[in-house]
Amino acid sequence: MVLFRIALRNLWSHKTKTLIVGGLLVFGTLLVVLGQSLLTTLDQSMARSIVNSVAGHLQVYAADAKDNLALFGSFEGTEIGQIKDFPRVRKVLEGLPEVQAVIPMGIDSAVVFGGNVLDVKLEQLRAAEKQGDHARSHALRNHVRRIVVMLHQELKNLNGLVDKAKLTEETRQGLVDVERAAAKEFWDSYETDVLGHLEFLENKIAPMALGEDMIFLRYIGTDTNRYAKAFDLFEMVDGQPIPAGKRGFLFNKLTYEEQVKHKTARRLDRMRDRLAGGFQLATDDELKNWRKLNKDQHKEITYQLDDDSAAAVRKALQAELKSSETDLVKLIVAFMDMNDQNFARRYKLFYETVVPHLNLYSVKIGDTLTLRGLTASGYPTSVPVTLYGTFRFRSLDKSAVSGAANLTDLNTFRDLYGFMSADRKKELEALEAKSGVRAISRDEAEAALFGGEGEEVAPEAVAVTPTAVEAALDPTEGFDEFAGVDMATGAKTHGASLADLTYTQAQTDGGVVRNAAIMLKPGVAVADGLRAVTLAVEREKLGLKVVDWRKASGLIGDFVWVIYVILFTAIFVIFIVALVIINNSMVMATMERVREIGTMRAIGAQRTEILKMFAAEAVVLGTVFGAVGVGLGAAIVGTLGYVGIPAYVDQMVFLFAGPRLHLLLSPTHLLFAWAIVYVVAALSTIYPAYLATRITPLQAMQDAE
Repeated sequence: MVLFRIALRNLWSHKTKTLIVGGLLVFGTLLVVLGQSLLTTLDQSMARSIVNSVAGHLQVYAADAKDNLALFGSFEGTEIGQIKDFPRVRKVLEGLPEVQAVIPMGIDSAVVFGGNVLDVKLEQLRAAEKQGDHARSHALRNHVRRIVVMLHQELKNLNGLVDKAKLTEETRQGLVDVERAAAKEFWDSYETDVLGHLEFLENKIAPMALGEDMIFLRYIGTDTNRYAKAFDLFEMVDGQPIPAGKRGFLFNKLTYEEQVKHKTARRLDRMRDRLAGGFQLATDDELKNWRKLNKDQHKEITYQLDDDSAAAVRKALQAELKSSETDLVKLIVAFMDMNDQNFARRYKLFYETVVPHLNLYSVKIGDTLTLRGLTASGYPTSVPVTLYGTFRFRSLDKSAVSGAANLTDLNTFRDLYGFMSADRKKELEALEAKSGVRAISRDEAEAALFGGEGEEVAPEAVAVTPTAVEAALDPTEGFDEFAGVDMATGAKTHGASLADLTYTQAQTDGGVVRNAAIMLKPGVAVADGLRAVTLAVEREKLGLKVVDWRKASGLIGDFVWVIYVILFTAIFVIFIVALVIINNSMVMATMERVREIGTMRAIGAQRTEILKMFAAEAVVLGTVFGAVGVGLGAAIVGTLGYVGIPAYVDQMVFLFAGPRLHLLLSPTHLLFAWAIVYVVAALSTIYPAYLATRITPLQAMQDAE
């Protein structure tokens, strides 16, 4: 006890040095508490985001895979093979007490074309003509004509910027066609040949108009009903889930809004959200850029307005702007010149008076969209599917990482990836039976190809009339392999037939599965689940690799470890600096106490007692300032745990598993931080204590002289 009283007196007598040393210890302790809490919470939040949206706790895939499974990032070049006998894999793994569910998966990418405005309007015009709806036909005809005239004007404006000599013959002919379609004579003669005019517009003019919306999609092929039950962040937003056993597609709500929604409307949505975040149109460059784009790209609105719609929008904008201007383009540009004071009112007005006249989404719920992609062998393929609705992952609405995951059924995925689905296999077998194709052995191949001792084929069986041959070879007639075939009707029929198919659970499970997510039961640690599943895979010889969610997520899963390294490197540097400063301060204090220490030695104090005195000082430093640092750290963490740290950018939403990160405080964090303080304080006193034990009574007397 005496030693601690002496230690307190010594520290008090050197208040300045003690406060400097204590300040460093307090700051280091606070940083350790805050850093540990932040990283632990971040790790748990990111695990929740990944595990409960895409990955599951564990992932399994073929043991002979050439590449490692990559759930996020580029899906190209991921040769992960196939799971053999998935029904058996599911039965074995779901039989384990640690496992709750096994969900089949396959991850790939595709493209969807939304069609340009002129395509959409021409399709509507053709339908109106077919139905004999003269009023609608007249309105649509005027709308199409206005689009063509605007297109012609745009192309004319490019004359001075483009060298016509460098244009292809096809492009030059396209310019001539657009000029013809924009002329008054073309529309005056429309009634004399309606179908001919429509075909000319569809085949010659529409390809020259505004380009199609090309939507790049990343999707997960899965058993969507099992997926929705297993991943608790999954939530339907619009429409309905894909019916059991049916083909279909679900857009992630974020992808649907970002890529499918009308561009002007989407930019206004972004502006609304950014303004709600505290930014201002008067000062924020991002908001200014979106405003400029809305003003410059007014054709995204005017192209979609027919005469009646244009009149309604013109009237609403004139009332808002208190203007008598009749030029719709000028009115739209003025309307889009928004500021902080009028944005909320104009945003509401836009959705109330303009949006009802626009094609707000290029692909609507209930539409059939055609997914186009490349098979595993590199061949292009396409599959028509019904868009049933949109979904989101709760609390991750704005996360671009989770927003990249759309959903489709397993059979559609198999077709797109080039695997043989059940209906394709059935169709192939029917064709083989109808054509008389039969399998032959290797030994029979030569005889089958080059003839043998089999039956002769009667000449009349292969005879072809000269007339047919001449017709086929006549260069003046040409050859059209699709002659007499209604491709549009055929495509719709094929899409309808796929949509009408219903698959049993056995058919869905029995096809190709590339990887599978494993959800563990509540309370089961990932490490324990990984161990149990790995043992079962080895015991049953399932031929699978088993990885946890972190490894399956690649760089994203390792992100927290990167932050750990950065933070603890910073803490290490801070404590090394503190160690040096504390050590120097203690050495200086020791030199100033030569008389005191020498006197203690003269009256009988042993070196061990001097050493204990310095150790007591280190304990006092660690206890007092460590307690202050731990207390401040706990208070800050508690406050941040209550109010939360806001996710300022979309990427942080995924890391935080929501719009705010609420820090968690553990007693382990406090004890660990306090222990580090004691270690630093102890290490910093070793050398000064060693110097103190070397001081003799003679040195004290010399110092006094």
